Amino acid sequence: MIRIVSYNIHSGRDLFWRKRLRQMAETLHATQADVICLQEVHQNSKFGNQADYLASELQYNMSFSPSIGLGDGAYGNALLTRHPVLHSRSLPLPARREKRTLQEVTLRWKETTILIGNTHCSLFASSRNTQLHLLRAWAQKQGKTSPLLLLGDFNSSAVSLSPPLQDCAVQMGKEQQSTLPSFKRRLDYVFASSHWHVLDYKVVRVSWSDHLPIIAELELSQSPAPEG
Repeated sequence: MIRIVSYNIHSGRDLFWRKRLRQMAETLHATQADVICLQEVHQNSKFGNQADYLASELQYNMSFSPSIGLGDGAYGNALLTRHPVLHSRSLPLPARREKRTLQEVTLRWKETTILIGNTHCSLFASSRNTQLHLLRAWAQKQGKTSPLLLLGDFNSSAVSLSPPLQDCAVQMGKEQQSTLPSFKRRLDYVFASSHWHVLDYKVVRVSWSDHLPIIAELELSQSPAPEG
């Protein structure tokens, strides 16, 4: 079984802009996740090297994907994992205003190579629709050979990537649970390729960010197709 988390950490602050990174670290530690995908993460001196801090507190490997340069560093997405990172890259996604990226990380998990995508889609529907089209194409291609998971803040309550990906909340009948409680909307998702069987999905009710962390548990139900 693999346990995976997605969490938009809102620059490490709550709705009232109070610093909550320490509480976030405690919450993430309690999940005992294999992989944690984070959005709205700072790696700069102005707001702090938040990905480094969380990785240190949890004693996880870390990969950071910059979306926007900021001062002496950047702002973007981060992936934390207790498993070996084999490869990581940042793929730009088209956007009208704020730059967006897909963080693509290849991990070694139980003698299997798996692919994780971590992203934060645009607030603007036109840019977001283009991004979702590209994410679907990416998943269609990459999921042919590797078990794939795609997580993040998709900034829409009506996202479907089926086919090729299944929505873990839908599989568990929990798609009505909001992840942005102030607006009672679900913006955060865990999608999985057909290699995976969804065992569980839940939303963690904490108030450290404007978003809530989501957790999915999955097991491999089929092997990846041979290359060629």
